[in-house]
Amino acid sequence: MVPAMNKTPILLLFLLQVIFIQNLTAQNIDSLLNNKRVYNSESIGKHPPPKIDGLLDDEIWTLGKWQGDFTQQFPFGGKEASENTFVKVMYDRSNLYVAFICQDSEPDKIRDILGRRDARSGDNAGIALDSYYDKRTAFEFSLTAAGQKMDLKHLGDYHFDFNWDAVWDGATSRNDTAWIAEMKLPFSQIRYANRDEHVWGLHFYRVISRKFEADNWQYIPREAPAMVYLFGELKGIKNIRTSRQVEFLPYALGSLARFKGNENTEPFKFNGGLDAKVGISSDYTLDLSVNPDFGQVEADPSVLNLTSFETFFEEKRPFFLEGNDVFDFEMDGDIPYYSRRIGSAPSFSSTYNEWEVSEIPDRTTILGAAKLTGKNRNGLSVGLVNGLTARELGRATDDAGLVKNIEVSPMSNYVASRLKRDFKDGNTIVGGVFSLVNRIAADSVSGQLLPTNAISGGLDLLHHWKNRNYYLEVKTIASQLNGSPGAILKKQLAHNHRFQRPDADYLEVDSLTEHLSGHGGLIRAGKKGGKWNFFLQGQYRSPGLNLNDMGYIRQSDFMGERIEISYDMNEPGKWIRDYYLQLYQEALWSFGGENTGNQVGLILEARNNWLWWLKLYLQYDFTYLDIRELRGGPALRNDGVYMMAISVGTNTAKDLYAAIGYQHRAFGMEQSNEDFLGLSLTWLPIKRLKFSGIARFNQRQYHQQYVTTISENTTDEYIVGNIDHYTLSLTFRGELFITPELSLQYYGSPYYSVGKYDSFRRIDQASSKKTSERWETLDLTYDPALDSYSYERNSETFRFDNPDFSFMQFRSNLVFRWEYKLGSTIYVVWSHDRSGWESMYNPVRDITGDLFGIKGNHVIMVKLNFWFSV
Repeated sequence: MVPAMNKTPILLLFLLQVIFIQNLTAQNIDSLLNNKRVYNSESIGKHPPPKIDGLLDDEIWTLGKWQGDFTQQFPFGGKEASENTFVKVMYDRSNLYVAFICQDSEPDKIRDILGRRDARSGDNAGIALDSYYDKRTAFEFSLTAAGQKMDLKHLGDYHFDFNWDAVWDGATSRNDTAWIAEMKLPFSQIRYANRDEHVWGLHFYRVISRKFEADNWQYIPREAPAMVYLFGELKGIKNIRTSRQVEFLPYALGSLARFKGNENTEPFKFNGGLDAKVGISSDYTLDLSVNPDFGQVEADPSVLNLTSFETFFEEKRPFFLEGNDVFDFEMDGDIPYYSRRIGSAPSFSSTYNEWEVSEIPDRTTILGAAKLTGKNRNGLSVGLVNGLTARELGRATDDAGLVKNIEVSPMSNYVASRLKRDFKDGNTIVGGVFSLVNRIAADSVSGQLLPTNAISGGLDLLHHWKNRNYYLEVKTIASQLNGSPGAILKKQLAHNHRFQRPDADYLEVDSLTEHLSGHGGLIRAGKKGGKWNFFLQGQYRSPGLNLNDMGYIRQSDFMGERIEISYDMNEPGKWIRDYYLQLYQEALWSFGGENTGNQVGLILEARNNWLWWLKLYLQYDFTYLDIRELRGGPALRNDGVYMMAISVGTNTAKDLYAAIGYQHRAFGMEQSNEDFLGLSLTWLPIKRLKFSGIARFNQRQYHQQYVTTISENTTDEYIVGNIDHYTLSLTFRGELFITPELSLQYYGSPYYSVGKYDSFRRIDQASSKKTSERWETLDLTYDPALDSYSYERNSETFRFDNPDFSFMQFRSNLVFRWEYKLGSTIYVVWSHDRSGWESMYNPVRDITGDLFGIKGNHVIMVKLNFWFSV
């Protein structure tokens, strides 16, 4: 008989090992903090400034000192860099001048690839400046070996803002032993306190693409919990400008358009506007925009949403992107400031009373916008944005054929603000957020549909200790809507509230109230940095919380918890370069005690020494109640769901690389599952030309897809059915870069989504775990003339339309971009879209050719802007 093994010593040994590793990491961080490298910059004096050409043959580069001795950050953290890198920093009153010499023992293998701005293409090198010296924020400027610019902001804790674009100059060159980068960084483009002599955080880095190697001047371990507080120091900068500057970016725009169904619309339009940036001080910047235009912005991806949740789209408009990081107040996906609300399409129904509403604008006109952002020497960050949108009209037709204009969106003013204050070298941050939407309804239509004003506000606290390895985060939020009883009633019935649910005795619809309020909170504590990390999180949203007038919230009425633990191995072995393993568990409940979510999962990500990568996801959702699927009906029981996803990709440092991914979900019943297959391919036939494509195919068979709600007399019938849903999409990009400043880019994306329903069922006992009790299969009669189904129950006839559908869409644009002068650009854009919808099922293979027979919308636009400063 084999004796039972005592597991206590094994567990104790494991815990001691974890503690030892964490103490070792903390000791390494202490050593780095106490032994920071210092670069002493020198003024160029009366010497002429350099010509930025990447050659370093100007007189100033004979001054000052070169520094080298870079250290690998990865793959072999802490070891000497495989290639030598030397850096030098000089300055005058207005600019910082930076030079890199990136030596390479195999210069023919340097990857000097042109790409989009802010895309890390091939070899690159850069500098980051913590000019606030707050140990959290930094401005980074980088160049690829081909001369393409990259700039971004470090926001602390490995968060970055890639949307930040500065106006600066840079160039590169190559010789037989190295590639060289030369930069001119205007002090006006960064922010700092007014002092006679400055001390800034300083970080130099270099990436050797073919080796997947990153080298640091001041070594920052990959397992460090953050970056900026570990930067080295830049000293010696004295008597520079105060950074107050006024920048202007006027634009002129001419466009020629042809819209399907509106051929009589004036085809040619001329427009103009102005963006301005005013340096109120060296700390704060005021951005202004009059009649902003976003015609060159790439279209949103096609989506057919069959859920009850609103689709979230990323912000792409330059004015709102820049400085958007200061407004960050994210609460597990919910945000009080969602900049796309400003200028969004009117949220107006296609029918209103007896009127059929058509020609609703696809966006509201932004008359003007202003934004104040910055951070002072005391660690106070300020963000304030205000946008004014115009009144918009749509055309409406009544049953008698009478046509009139109807207000679909009133003139509205949007305000969002954010304050944060750093304490104890950025280890403690306290802040708040406030937003306000005020609508000036010109008639009763908008007043009945939209709140007159919407207010939200919140407070947050983030505290770190033990060299930022441990943290505590607390956030609270509250909101109030005011408006007519009709507008507030509409909010109560909306997808993120559903106060009308018949089984929610803790909720009540009030058709007479003129306000709606709610609150929420989140608390998270954990550890980051080192190999082992974890966090524990608790949060809630009260039933009345609503942020969707100015922010974005998927759902209210829940409380929940989440636990994550992860292990990160980044020391290369014989076969494996690095891997990451995460385990998580999450559960949610409504305020009525219903279990609305319960899942466990595992994530594994690994990379081998040939730089191929693998990702594996496993998740199981236990049975839970969905309180929104029936669109105001009772909570519907969802069966347990198994999910498995795997993806594999090749070395992205090659001229041809690909990835393939597969995902399978099983919904707890026979023939109820979902399969997703994705394939991406990128090819660089030459260094200046890049083709990429992503193909996706999704097949979903689901046994209780919501179809409709039938209201007859006092009875509500909730109908679900089996759905066979197929989606096919292709996204193609072609990019030709003649120089870093001159490019031609094409984007095209055909999209098909079709669905067929059968086995319709009437919901009976919605929360039952037994499907025989949960629903009743219907004996239906189909009427081909009306394309509808009907059934009899309790001497009543219930009827609903055939829900089958076929949807196809194609969006594309072709953009010629030329930055003919620093900060000044010419765009020539051809934008095209076409779409078709049929209330019938057609297989994807039968409609792929039909898409290009549909009449589409075309817009040709020429836009010129000119940047200058005073």
